[in-house]
Amino acid sequence: MLDLNRLHGIFPPILTPLTDGEEVDHGSLRRLVNYLIDSGVHGIWVTGTTGEFPAFDQAERAAIVATVVDAANGRVPVIAGIGDASTRLAIGHGKAAVRAGVDAVALTPPYYYSNSQEELLEHYRAVRQAVDAPLLVYNIPQTVKVKLDVATVLTLAAEGTVVGIKDSQNDLDWFRQLMYGTRSQGKNFRGFLGTRYLIDAGLLAGAHGAIPGISNVAAADCVAAYQAARAQDWATADRHTERIVQLQKIANIAGGSANSSAFSGMKAMLKALGVLESARVRLPLRTASPSEQSRIAAAVAEAKLPVFARR
Repeated sequence: MLDLNRLHGIFPPILTPLTDGEEVDHGSLRRLVNYLIDSGVHGIWVTGTTGEFPAFDQAERAAIVATVVDAANGRVPVIAGIGDASTRLAIGHGKAAVRAGVDAVALTPPYYYSNSQEELLEHYRAVRQAVDAPLLVYNIPQTVKVKLDVATVLTLAAEGTVVGIKDSQNDLDWFRQLMYGTRSQGKNFRGFLGTRYLIDAGLLAGAHGAIPGISNVAAADCVAAYQAARAQDWATADRHTERIVQLQKIANIAGGSANSSAFSGMKAMLKALGVLESARVRLPLRTASPSEQSRIAAAVAEAKLPVFARR
């Protein structure tokens, strides 16, 4: 049984490396797990938004999760995203993740239809009943179209259906209400923000950590910002946040949508560091062009990020 107190700190929502033919590159995925753990992260979040989870079928998602769990080898907790367009599909992903040995699972509301709060309550209850693992809410209304009400999550927390949340809507007012409410219930409810630049502010709002996409390439700075904030050393936290902002600008050199720019840009950064073999993202997301990848590699060298030591 997972000790919920292990769910704290920086959990990178790990990228899913691909070959140039758009197949999952499990060798690069293993290297990325080791690179992140070597950088001091407190856990791994797999098959999340940054991992392009909607682009993979059920078998691919199961294999991705299994590789991450195996590579992590118990060194840090692994949380698997199991969101999908229906409760039954989510349950299938959840059962596969449990077989792989994850420590917990995380669930978005179903996407496509605009479900009511009552339907969301039933969704989370049904998944938790069928999947034998601690369950976290993944609240990301900008991609799934549905925003969970604070009252809905408090209901799920009070009855023990969910034990934590990743909130990616950048609404600290909403998040603070939730964390205050769960404390009032006497629950050890684990709160994470899916934010790049509010790691320190999140802790003030009651968060136990953050799950920022940029931590795939800025893990050490994200960890340092978190640790400084815990020590109430706000100047140090701010200094590391400034570097996180600069590293995000390097990733954004890649053109395309906000998502494809960030995902392929980070993959290009990791390719330059010797972690990944390719910057490929799955269509229709746009992969960084050769000229963009060259600019990114030059910027990475100037930023003096740690190169991966292959073993």
